[in-house]
Amino acid sequence: MLAFIVHCLLFALSFMITARIVPGIAIRSYGSAVLFSAVFAILDGLLFGVLTFVTLPLVILTLGLFLLVIRAGLFLLADKLVDGVEINGFVPALLGSVLTAGLNSLINWLIHV
Repeated sequence: MLAFIVHCLLFALSFMITARIVPGIAIRSYGSAVLFSAVFAILDGLLFGVLTFVTLPLVILTLGLFLLVIRAGLFLLADKLVDGVEINGFVPALLGSVLTAGLNSLINWLIHV
């Protein structure tokens, strides 16, 4: 459970950085970012595997690039469920999900969590 909390806090940090870089993403507070990261983690855990399986032919056809579309869709869904976070469209969600994943990987690598 502690690892989940630490990962949510780190994801919230990377999401806050992403919101500063990507136009079309706005966050009201760090608390909203933490809630967004927890909701996104839960949605990702519950839906990503199912959506990947359902769209497997499309994932194979695009050599895995459709997985980015799935993550962006989950990003938008988490936005709809959390007050204090606003993502204005699919392109900011796509850029935000890619940049957040990259920043999160970098932060995890730097602190070895």
